[in-house]
Amino acid sequence: MQILIFTSTALYVRIIFSLMRPILCVVDLTESAAKVLEVAATMAYAYKSHLTILFPYRLIDNEYRGEISNLKGKLEQQAKEKFFSLKKQVAVLEQVLHEFQPEIGFAADRISYFVKWNKVASVVISQRQANLMNEINQVPFQNLISNSRIPFVIVPEEVDVDVFSH
Repeated sequence: MQILIFTSTALYVRIIFSLMRPILCVVDLTESAAKVLEVAATMAYAYKSHLTILFPYRLIDNEYRGEISNLKGKLEQQAKEKFFSLKKQVAVLEQVLHEFQPEIGFAADRISYFVKWNKVASVVISQRQANLMNEINQVPFQNLISNSRIPFVIVPEEVDVDVFSH
């Protein structure tokens, strides 16, 4: 589908949307998140899809003594800085339309909510994050996958990303 946007100078910008639904990539912003991001970006590039990068975080910080809104702003700024650092390690990300969304909450809840309210093609997540969800939540990760009714790509710690680009 093509959409033409006309500007006041009579120039137009052509935006081409793919028929593929967006891909949701869930990251924890650790160094291993670069591989997860690379797999998701490679998939988005191959399918000409938009990529949403979700960073779920908690507002628990015992050392902070101030307004919650200030803590939220501080944590989101730190998350954006870490994301831009990770982004430099994933060259294919520059070729993909993407957005970074830090959100407060447990990963499983944020994924469920996002999948419920957005048309998502698939979810890409690290094996470590999937295992952590099983440990933290009462509902196993398998239930999240079953209830979502979309494919999940679980990226192991060691993965050959070139496999996805062919």
